[in-house]
Amino acid sequence: MTTHSTDAFRQAISRTNGVAEVPARWVKEHLGEFDFVDVREPHELKGPLGAAEGTTNVPLAELLATLGARKPDHPVVLICRSGSRSGRAVAQMESLGFTCVASVEGGTIAWNKEVLGRTGAQTCEKAATADSLADAIYNTNGVAEVSTRWVHDNLGSFRLIDVRESSERESREGYVLQSEHVPLGRLLQAAQGWDKEAPYVVMCKSGGRSARGTMALRKAGFTNVASMEGGMMGWNAAGLPKA
Repeated sequence: MTTHSTDAFRQAISRTNGVAEVPARWVKEHLGEFDFVDVREPHELKGPLGAAEGTTNVPLAELLATLGARKPDHPVVLICRSGSRSGRAVAQMESLGFTCVASVEGGTIAWNKEVLGRTGAQTCEKAATADSLADAIYNTNGVAEVSTRWVHDNLGSFRLIDVRESSERESREGYVLQSEHVPLGRLLQAAQGWDKEAPYVVMCKSGGRSARGTMALRKAGFTNVASMEGGMMGWNAAGLPKA
């Protein structure tokens, strides 16, 4: 990439809440002038939103684990579903010294609308809901997790599975009203009749059992499942409503 092109790349960047972003239309017009990386999981690329032209799929966790192999001054544009994951990755890369990196504003949703003219790309509610959970997930020691605040703010858009024992739900810890009670020991048996592509969040007291449950479900083929970080203890510490 020439110095002129690099300057044009940097001039195209705007910042939203501190995150470097470029418009989808600009990306389309300058394909080939930078590495274009889709940080979603492979199964998401098969959904109704598809994948943007010219992208290479490198899931977020893999990208962050291999940054040492990338040149800090080489231009990179990242894209995900809506800009959330790619924005987090850009912020982390900049903190590590990468000087020419940006996220596609609005993600693949914006690409569909602004580049392809597909205003109905989000009409598949099941896929949109699952992707929103995917956007909220972060990886902690190999476990897919979401925050208690995100769970509270998005109740109803996924199934919330409480894997504690009955006595724990009846204790002063309480339980989340919208949760379904399936003790950890019966989780896989109960899940045999569940839709493996639907979104699920697993919770327990502090996050240990829900992490094990999440990993077990993922191993069984569930593609959109995460553990609620901090469990019911974290929920109560945040002052969120309980039954």
